[in-house]
Formats: sequence, structure tokens, C-alpha cells
Amino acid sequence: MAKSAAAKTTKPTRKSTPSGPAWYPLLALAATALAFANSINNGFVNWDDDVNVLENPNLRVFDWPSIKGIFTTDVIGNYNPLSILSFALEQWIFGLKPTGTLEEMQHAAMVFHIDNLILHLVCVYFVYRILTGLGLTPLAALFGTLIFGIHPMRVESVAWITERKDVLFGAFFLAALHLYIRYLDGGRKSARLLSLILFLFVLSLLAKIQAVTLPLTMLAVDYLRRRPLNLKLALEKWPYFALSLAVGLLGVYMLSENKSLDDTTAYAFHERLMVGFTSYLVYLFKFLVPYEMSPLYPYEAKMPTIFYASPLGILAVGFLVWQWWKRDLRAYVFGIAVFTFNVMFLLQILAAGQGFLADRFTYIPYLGLIFMLAWFVQERMKQPRLGMVVQLLCAVWLMAMAGFTYNQNRIWKNGETLWTHVLKYYQDAQTPWNNRARYYRELATRLNREKGAPAAQEVKVLKEKALADYNQAIDLKPQANTYNSRGKLFFDEGRIKEALADYDRGIALDPSIAELYINRAAVHGMAGNLAKALEDVNKGIQLDPENANGYLNRSLVYVNTGRYAEAEADYTNYLRLEPGNVDIYYERGLVRNTLGKHPQALEDLNKAISLNGSVGLYYVERAKALEMTGRAAEAAADRQRAAELGVRMSR
Repeated sequence: MAKSAAAKTTKPTRKSTPSGPAWYPLLALAATALAFANSINNGFVNWDDDVNVLENPNLRVFDWPSIKGIFTTDVIGNYNPLSILSFALEQWIFGLKPTGTLEEMQHAAMVFHIDNLILHLVCVYFVYRILTGLGLTPLAALFGTLIFGIHPMRVESVAWITERKDVLFGAFFLAALHLYIRYLDGGRKSARLLSLILFLFVLSLLAKIQAVTLPLTMLAVDYLRRRPLNLKLALEKWPYFALSLAVGLLGVYMLSENKSLDDTTAYAFHERLMVGFTSYLVYLFKFLVPYEMSPLYPYEAKMPTIFYASPLGILAVGFLVWQWWKRDLRAYVFGIAVFTFNVMFLLQILAAGQGFLADRFTYIPYLGLIFMLAWFVQERMKQPRLGMVVQLLCAVWLMAMAGFTYNQNRIWKNGETLWTHVLKYYQDAQTPWNNRARYYRELATRLNREKGAPAAQEVKVLKEKALADYNQAIDLKPQANTYNSRGKLFFDEGRIKEALADYDRGIALDPSIAELYINRAAVHGMAGNLAKALEDVNKGIQLDPENANGYLNRSLVYVNTGRYAEAEADYTNYLRLEPGNVDIYYERGLVRNTLGKHPQALEDLNKAISLNGSVGLYYVERAKALEMTGRAAEAAADRQRAAELGVRMSR
């Protein structure tokens, strides 16, 4: 059967096309940088930035045990050690203090955001090289690269610190894909190039598990380049498939251990299929019309009826691909294959997370759709009457996308802007109310600690906002975690009875949450009921032996009841979990002095002073240890230093 004229004009060339003027990729990089320029002023958000950076015990100090911990532990079920290591390196190199004062946190966040943008620009560069390598003209490749760089669906991956894993894995993934195209162009003779591709693939896997799709993407390139599709072609990539399988199984295991794969919706399997089909179609549509753009798309209690129509859309896409296949329109088959291969493991057919969609999931998958659209535009521009019209439409669309992106960056400024944006679309979801309330509560605590009386009115307003949001979340659905959070707010305000009532309600709803007992212990301790405090904190530690606050709260009970040896043991357990807390080295040193363990106390106080040499009490206590170990001259020097810092001690 003769091929149609359209088919003849859409056969990609075997070799790469010339890369075009050097300023083409530079233009794409500049446009992308401008579209994301305002993202670098954003701070941390209280959605995974806390567990990945601010509360990550492996980021407290930069040493071998911490590096080992990064590569041997997951973060809420996700194994992306290279991304976490990048945060550790940034903190070490630039001396960042993401858990310091508000000003220090903002400085640290700016560095992280700048590096996210730089990594995105690296991805943009490799996209241009890939598109020209796949047969697009330089102008069409520029169009496609601009889409990749400035599309609003990129915002989560670039403007959210936690999603460093997207831009980092993407940089290695795209570099590997670019080199694979070069390998095919070179006649497949370079063993060194193959080794480099494999190395980049390993780095990509360590940055984010989503990289497992690289061998499938390579097969799609083989199809585009008209390599015979057979078993030999797949076996040629066996190391990639083996690594993908191993890392994929590890990822599933870690998610299941963290209970991230537990289905909180109670959807039946056929309903989860409908969720997957709907997600696939929504991602296709949002490529052209990026609507809503919510950081969270929560599940509804009952699956929407419209989801049941999704198989019709899937059949329509399948029929279209079949027609392209029959007509040998390889550019389009390749594009939909790349999209499908890279998005199919993210369609929430197996439940993971709180939402059924995530804009960030399209970071690599859209490469396929970008190629399709750029190829389509390239072919239309060959027609004299359409060329100028197509160029004008493309320019208008790109400018609109850049504007959407610039505005979308703003919602990632902080927890308030983020969750207020989500609430524009999902008033009936608990998560945004809870998280915005936590942002207000934690900001109030920081302002109170750092600014004191001058910020009193602002602190009061923030606490009122937090309480209103917690109340709204509880009105929607009473949950143990929400009572726990509101109890913390009441505790901070000294409203002991209300805090105790909330912890009691939380425990009644879910008696397996260790933090509820540990926090209730603090309330009992504040009320002077140390026996009940000890009972609760023991229960909390029994439920969660890795809860650092449990050991800290119990150590306070032990100190107040004169059980110093047990307090010392709890301080040691706390420092095992939180090695960067300088005050606890001081507290343990004080207890060890009390127990007569002066050499060990000296070690702790030396550590405290090495971490923060501006606290007079540290020198006071070290002077005692030095005096008791016969080092009178050094003790006198410490007393002098303490006096300089405004603290005096009696001998």
C-alpha cells in the first residue's frame, strides 16, 4: 500500500539535525530564567519541606554517619538519597541554617530555590539537544524547548524545594537520553559512551525513582530511528531494565513500609482504574490548557461519576495511536509512547499520597507531547499560507504560558499562600485547613521567640487564625491528628484544660499515636502532675521508640524528680536522634556534673561551646567541670568569659 503524502513528510531523519544558531538554546534558557525569576524569593512551605530539610536528622551535621543515613533511609517512603545529599552539600558549602532564625531560614531557602532553577535550566539545555537530535529543525526545537522551560506544569518541580528530586533526576535522565541519541548517531560503537549513559542512569535513579522509565524511553527512540523492534533490542538494554526493576521494587517496599500505599479512599480496584484513566486524560488536556493548577488534588469520599467515562477517552487515544501506527506517523507514535511510558507508573492505580493528580508528575512525560507538538508545528510551517499564522499562534501561546508560570510561582512563597490557593478549589478537604493552621501556629511561635513583645499583636492574630482553621478542619471531620495540633496551640497559650481535653479526644479516636501521649505528658508536667506525666511519656516512647521529644519530655520529669542517671540516659537517646541540638549537650553536661561525671560533662560542654560559643551559662557549667578536674586556670578563664557574656557565678 502506498504511503500518504502526510506520512512521507513526517518521517524523522535517522541522524541528528544541525543544532542551529547558538543563541537559540540561550534564548530558551533566558526565557525560562525570567519566567521563574520570582521563585527564588520564596521560602519553605510546610508540605514535605519540613521532613525533607527542616526536620531531617541526617541534615543536622555533615559527616560520614549522616551521609550513610541519607543513603540507608527513606523520607516518608521515598528513596531519593542524591536529592537529600544535595541539600546537605548546600548547607555545608554555603553555611546555611535552614532551622535557624526566620532570616537565616529565608536565606537558606533562597539558595535552595536558586539551585532548583539552575538544575531546571540544565534540563532545558538537554531538551534542546534531544529535540534537535531527534530530527526537529532548530526553530521547531526552540519552540519545544521553550514549552518545556516555561510551561506552568513545571512550577511544582522548580518552585517547591522538596521537588529538587524532579529537576535533579531530570538533569541526569535527559543527559543520558541525549548521549543515547549520540550513541545511535555514532554507529553504536562507543563502549565509553555506554558506560557514561549507565552511570548517569544510576545517578538519576538515586535522585528519584521515576527514572526507572529510561530504558522504555530509549526503546521509543529506537522506534523513531527505525531500529527493528524485537527481543534483541530489549535485551541490549538488560542492565537498564535490571536496575529499573531493582529500584522499582525497593521503592514499592519503602512506600508500603511507610503505609503510603494504603488506600485511604476505599475505592474498589475497578474504581482505581478509572482514577488512573482520568489522570492520564487530564494530563493530556492540561498540556494545552493548564487549568486549576492546585498543589493538591484531594480524593473525594465517593468517586465522581464523570470518572466512569474515562475509558472512552482512553479508547479514543488508542484508536488515534493505531491510526498513526498504520500510517507510519512515527513522530506522533513516539511522542505518545514517551508520554505514556513516563507517566504510567504515576497514575495512582496503586494509591500513593493524598491526591489523584500532581502537576509535578508531568516533568519528564511532557517531553513526548512537546516533541509531537513541535513536529506538528514544523510540518505546518512548511505550508506558505499557514507558516506565519502558526508562528503567531505559537508566540501568543508561549507568552500566555510564561505569564501563568510567573503568577503560579507566587503561591509557593510560604505555607499561607500555598494552602490558601488550595482552598480556592477544595474547601471541603481537611489537609489545607490543617496545614495552613500549622503554618500560622509555627510562625507565631517563632515570632514570639525571636521578637518578643514587639511582635505580640502579630502573634495574637496568627494564633487566632490558626485556631479558626483548626476548628474548621474539626468541623469537617474530627480526627486525632487535628486534635493533637490544636492541643499544641492551646498548650502554647497556657490553656491547659483545653489542651488536655484535645489530647484526650485524640487518644480516644486513635490510641496508637505516640505523640498524643507525649504531648499530654507535657500538659501534666506543666500542671505539676509528674506521676501522670511519666505514665503518659512512657506509653508514648513504648509506641514510638524513635520519638526524640518523648525522651526530652521524660528527661525533664526525671530531672524534676532527682532521677539524674535516668535523665542522662534520656538525653543520650535524644542526642542520638537529634545530634544538632546544642542545648541538650549543655543539659546533659549539667546532669553529668551533678552525678560527679566531670570528664564526661566536660566533653558535652566542649561540644556545646563549639556549636555556640555565645551562651554564658555554657561557660559557667564548664568552669565547674574544669574546677573539679583540677584545671583551675582554665576554669577561671571560663568564669571570666561568662562574665563578659553577662553571667556571673558564685564559687
